Amino acid sequence: MNTNLGFCLALHHAHASLQLKLDDELGLHHGISFNDFSLLNLLAQVDGGRVSIPELVRPLGQPQSSVLRQLIVLEKIGLVVREGANGDRQAVLRPAGRALVNAARETADSICTEAVESIAPAAVEVVSAALVTLARTPSLALS
Repeated sequence: MNTNLGFCLALHHAHASLQLKLDDELGLHHGISFNDFSLLNLLAQVDGGRVSIPELVRPLGQPQSSVLRQLIVLEKIGLVVREGANGDRQAVLRPAGRALVNAARETADSICTEAVESIAPAAVEVVSAALVTLARTPSLALS
């Protein structure tokens, strides 16, 4: 098997295993999925907690229609609100969403710490930097 393909398949398998664990724990303790956490965390990191909906697509790895469906559910439970006209719709984090994502971040951090504890810290830094580079690779941009 091609080394690059093997790397991508191993990355997918690791991601799938981690996502299943995070979905389970975040659902049990906070009532949200890992995808919900990722969206709320992204909004929490932006100044003002406000992001244009199309700008959420690439960081979340989901089509805009999926992001919109996810936002509708989170809006119904009071965690976010969608604002603006059709041309400039934005997702805005509400105070309840910020409180939830802050509490859920502790759970996610604990799971992630446990998941990587068997890997040398220097290796975690190298792999993390490589994954950031991979995520920014121009050839992966959607046309």
